[in-house]
Amino acid sequence: MKKKATFAFLTLILLSGCWDSTNIEELNMAIGFAVDKGDNGHKLKLSMQVLVPQKIDQETSIKDPTEIIETSGDSMHQIFRTTAQKTHRIFSHQLRVYLFSQELINENNFDLVINQFIRDNETRRGSLVFMTSEKPGDMLKINDDGQPASSTLYTISGNTKTTIRMFKPVSLGDISSAMQNNVSFALPKVSVDKGKLILEGASIIKNKRFLTNISPLAVQSYNLLTGDAKGGVIDFQYDQSIYSFEIFKLNHNIKTHKSASGTYRFDVSVELDGRLSEDWNVRENSFNEKYLQEIEGVVKQRLEKNVKDFIEKLQHEIKADICGFYQKANIAYPNDFRKEAKHWDEVFSESDIQYKVNVKIRDFGTKGATQSL
Repeated sequence: MKKKATFAFLTLILLSGCWDSTNIEELNMAIGFAVDKGDNGHKLKLSMQVLVPQKIDQETSIKDPTEIIETSGDSMHQIFRTTAQKTHRIFSHQLRVYLFSQELINENNFDLVINQFIRDNETRRGSLVFMTSEKPGDMLKINDDGQPASSTLYTISGNTKTTIRMFKPVSLGDISSAMQNNVSFALPKVSVDKGKLILEGASIIKNKRFLTNISPLAVQSYNLLTGDAKGGVIDFQYDQSIYSFEIFKLNHNIKTHKSASGTYRFDVSVELDGRLSEDWNVRENSFNEKYLQEIEGVVKQRLEKNVKDFIEKLQHEIKADICGFYQKANIAYPNDFRKEAKHWDEVFSESDIQYKVNVKIRDFGTKGATQSL
C-alpha cells in the first residue's frame, strides 16, 4: 500500500510541471537602466529599457523589440515596487548597462544612488556603467537601425583595440570597489552626435560626486600613462604633413620611490611598437632609416608633451588620482599608505611623476617611398 501511495505521489509531481514557471509573454527582461533626477519633486527617476517578447514575435517591420518604462520615486526600492503596479515583473539578469546623469551624481553621493543595485542579489556586477551630461532616459530611446541603445553602448565599449581615445569599460563592481576604498576614478561619458550615441571622453568622480569631464585627447594620454591602451591610431602633423601611427604593442612599467621628506616619485616608462600607417609627406621614404628615426622622434616628443600636460592638469587642476597610482604606493609602502589613504589625492597632487616613451616603427605597409630611388 505504501509503495502504491509513493508511486502515485511521484507521478503527481512529474505531471504537475514547473510550479514556479512564468509565461514568456509576461517577462520584462531589462537590458539597460538610466538614472536621473526625479519628476514632480521626487529624488530619482529610473528609465528601464526592457525587451518585449511580443515585439520579437511580430513582423520584422518592428525593428526595436524594446520599450522604455519610466518611474520616479525617492528610493530605488520604492521605484521598483511602484513599477510593479503598472507592468509585469522586471528581470535584471540580462542587464547590460547603467547610464547615470551627471547632474544627479553632482548633487548626490554615487554610492547612495547605486546602493540598491549593489545589494540586490539579481544585479549583475559586471554590467557596464556610463555617465552623461544629457537626459539619460532620452538617450535610451535612441536606436541604431533597430539596435537598442543599451546594446549599442555595450557593443561600442569593446572598441578599445580600435581607438586609443576611448576610455576602458567600467563595471558596477569596479565602481563599488573604488568607492569602498574611497578613491577617485573615471568612467566613460556618453554623448549624442547627429542622432547617434558615441563614447566621448570620460567623467571623473571624486569624493563620490561628479567632478568634471575630460576630452578624448585626455583619455588618449590617460591610456598611455596607465598602460591601458590596447591599440588604436595616433594622428599628428609634422613638416606641414599628416601622419598616422598605429599601435601594435605597448609595454608599460612604473617604478615607485619615496624621498626622505615623504614625497613620492613615480617613474613611468612605455615602449610603443607600431606601424606608420599613413604618411602625407611628399619627401616620404620609409626605406630610409634616418627618415623613420625622425618620425619616431616626433611621435615620442608629441606623446610625452601630451601626457605631461595631462599629468599637470590632473595633479594641479583636477587634483584626483584616477590613474591608480595609489595602488603602486600601497604595494611599495603599505605602512605609509595606510596613513595616507584618507587624503591620498592631496599626496598624489604633490608627487613627482616622470614619464618617458620609446617609439619604434616596425612596419610601414607596402609603400616605402614616394620619391624615385
